[in-house]
Amino acid sequence: MFNLDNRFYRFLNKIVDFLLLNFLWFLFCLPVITIFPATAAVFGVVRSWLRKEEPSTTKMFITLFKDNVKHGLILGVVWTLLGSLFMFNVVVGFQMDGSIKMVLMPFLLIIIILYFYTSIFIFPIMVNYQLNWLEVIKNSFLFSLGHPLTSLLGIFILTVVIMLTFIIPISFLVLSSTAAYFIYYFCGKSFNKVEVNKNLTLGVNQHIKS
Repeated sequence: MFNLDNRFYRFLNKIVDFLLLNFLWFLFCLPVITIFPATAAVFGVVRSWLRKEEPSTTKMFITLFKDNVKHGLILGVVWTLLGSLFMFNVVVGFQMDGSIKMVLMPFLLIIIILYFYTSIFIFPIMVNYQLNWLEVIKNSFLFSLGHPLTSLLGIFILTVVIMLTFIIPISFLVLSSTAAYFIYYFCGKSFNKVEVNKNLTLGVNQHIKS
C-alpha cells in the first residue's frame, strides 16, 4: 500500500510540475516579445527532467529564462521575420498567373515545409548545445534533414495540442509543457544517435551543455 501511495504521490507531484511549468511559460510570454526565451526555458526544464535531475521548477525556469533572454530575443526576431517572409511569398505566389504559379508554388511549399521541420529542432538544440543564434538555425536545419521523422512527429504533437486546446480549452493549462516534454524526448533521441555515431558534420558535439 505504501508503494502504491508513493507512486501516486510522485504522479501527482509530476502533474503539479507540468502545471507550474505551463503557468510560468504563459506568464513569461505575456509581453509577447519574450515568447522565444520563455519557450527555451521550458525546454531547458524538461531536458533536466529527462536527464533525471530534480531541480526546483520555478528557480530553474527563471534562471534559464535569464540565460536565454538576449539569445532568444535575437533568434525570435530573425525566425519570425523569416517565417513571415516565406508566408508572404506563398500568398503572393497564389495570386500569380497560372504558368508562373505552377513553377513557383512547389518551390515555395518545399521551403515552408523545411521551415516547419527546422522549427521543431530550434528549442531543443538551443538548450542542449552552446551555440549562437545563427549556429542554432544552421544545426536545426541540418538535424531536420537528417531526422525528418523526428520533425514530422514534432509537428504531429503540436497539431494534436492545438486541436485539443480548441476542443477542450482547459487542457491548455498543461498541454504546452507536455508538448515540450515529448518534443524534446524525441529530439533527444536524435541527439544521442548523432553523438554515438560521431558522424557530425554539424560541429555541435563539443558544445553539449552539462
